[in-house]
Amino acid sequence: MTKVLQIVPSLNSINGGVERGALDVAKELIEQGFDSEIISSGGMMAEKYKYKGVNHNEIEINKKGFTNFLMVRRKFEKMLNKIKPDIVHIRSRWPAFCFNEIVKKKKIPLVTTYHGTYSGNDYFFKKNYNRVMTSGDKIITISSFIDNHVRHYFPEVKNKLCQIDRGIDLNYFDINAVTQTRKEIFLNSFSISEKTHIILLPARISMWKGHFVAVDAAKELKENHPELNFIFLFVGGNNKIKFFERLKKRIKKNRVEENIIFAGNISDMPAIYSIADVVLSTSIEPEAFGRISAEGCSMCKPVISSNHGGSKDIIENEKTGWLVEPGNPVKLSEKIIKVIKMPESKKDKIGKSARIRVKKKFSLDLMLSKTINLYEELVARRENINY
Repeated sequence: MTKVLQIVPSLNSINGGVERGALDVAKELIEQGFDSEIISSGGMMAEKYKYKGVNHNEIEINKKGFTNFLMVRRKFEKMLNKIKPDIVHIRSRWPAFCFNEIVKKKKIPLVTTYHGTYSGNDYFFKKNYNRVMTSGDKIITISSFIDNHVRHYFPEVKNKLCQIDRGIDLNYFDINAVTQTRKEIFLNSFSISEKTHIILLPARISMWKGHFVAVDAAKELKENHPELNFIFLFVGGNNKIKFFERLKKRIKKNRVEENIIFAGNISDMPAIYSIADVVLSTSIEPEAFGRISAEGCSMCKPVISSNHGGSKDIIENEKTGWLVEPGNPVKLSEKIIKVIKMPESKKDKIGKSARIRVKKKFSLDLMLSKTINLYEELVARRENINY
């Protein structure tokens, strides 16, 4: 039986893309008859699929530094000898930096996933650190945007690239699967009346996710459309304390305190999407994939996204959603008003088209199928891989 070992820094995030992708693949491997192992530093999601047969092995690979580098390498080599995987899949730079050489020395096929743009490619040392993610026998790129990015900075590995777009679970993100009770739980907990237009920004609180842009757009809406009853619902974790304080000052300065709700992390994201009138992805830097855009589209919701990065592949402007100039609150507020005032029949048509597009190009089933096919291909030609 083929045994696949995936390696991620931690499994402590509910909605993190790297963590979710690893767990989705781990579960599917078991269901397809593979052995599935994960190495991470642990976290609240570490034992999620233990009941399915996914084995979790703990090494402190969320901490960097020379001393930890030596320690985790020793632990990893012992663990590798015990697990004896047929293929190793590393999903982050620090584990790749620590372990790539050991995996290759043992002549085990290696897959790496290039999950982001990884800044610093114009600087020699940082680019060499980023290069560890191109050392796999196959390199998965998670979107067309990331695939082009890697081809630009590391053209020498273009023959090893395999674009496998991130996948959305259409059964989970399905508007028809959300009960009225689940909707009412959140509406009541936030004291939101049914006549309020809910503008949802589901992203962790940080500068690059565009919360300043959203707050400034709220000001535009309040000043130019005083008749509009609306709130911006910010759903996501907050570990950027200084930025959060700046954001609260911006909200006060713009006099939109009554129009902003911070909801924190919420596990039932389909229910949150279901109560939204508009879903925003306001990132001021390009998204590697555009998870918010894909999830919102899967829920048949009107999605407005920044016109760059992975969202450009997901959103067909005016057909499956709307694209706006990044960092422009005026354009964003104008687009929000346009969508809110649009006839429901037209919004429904766009929403249905959006879900069809996600199903065709960005479904979880498609991502899992392509990933497992790649594993099988590498294992089958293991003897022919040059180490």
